[in-house]
Amino acid sequence: MVFFLQILANYAGLIYLACVVGSVLYLREILAARLDRKQSLYSLEREAANARASRGVLMIFVLGLLAGATYILSTFVAPTLATAQPETTPTPPFTLTTETPTPTLQPSPTRTPRPTLTPTGQAPAPIEATPPAAESPTPTLTPPPLPPASCPDPNVQLVAPAPGQTFNGSIQLRGTADAPNFAFYKFTLKGPATNDVALTVGEVVREPRRDAVLGDIDGASLLASPGTYIISLIVVDNTGNESPACSVPVIIQP
Repeated sequence: MVFFLQILANYAGLIYLACVVGSVLYLREILAARLDRKQSLYSLEREAANARASRGVLMIFVLGLLAGATYILSTFVAPTLATAQPETTPTPPFTLTTETPTPTLQPSPTRTPRPTLTPTGQAPAPIEATPPAAESPTPTLTPPPLPPASCPDPNVQLVAPAPGQTFNGSIQLRGTADAPNFAFYKFTLKGPATNDVALTVGEVVREPRRDAVLGDIDGASLLASPGTYIISLIVVDNTGNESPACSVPVIIQP
């Protein structure tokens, strides 16, 4: 009972709103019925209009009773029952404690082995320990040789990074990227992270540069697949022809 009264108190505002909206609608129905009664020419129409008006008055009365009952129950009855209900403190379950005896450890006697006698009554000669075998040296793994750098075109050159240089972060690329009828230049990367397929990295640059910074490559994103990578600088003219690329090997490792 207290639970339902608490729900009624929580939603009292919505109930009041519904009662007000319903009363307005039924009041409109009453006014419309009175207007129809004045304009009707037949007695049956006037009786129907009177019935509609009576039904509207009855429903407004019912909604008023509902709103009044909600106000009384939520304002006076629900708080009284909530304060009058005693609070029960849960009783913890009774647990029977059992004492587990702690075993007492006693020292066990130590037996002294007797020497084994030979048929002649003498103890056997001690057996010499076999020296451990010498450990074989661990072979040193020789890293595979790096592919050579190749920059045949003097207008397409990379002066940094140096061939075989190791990186674990950003790789700054310096050099020259120029050609007759220049259109743009780009970089490709080939290595473990690309499944040994040359893929374009970074953005295409549409202005020639000589002896300057050409761009950057994020080497930190390659640390999950360390190894040898080939960075290539490719220059393309406005007819779509590519100049001989400049390729430099680098090493990515943590």
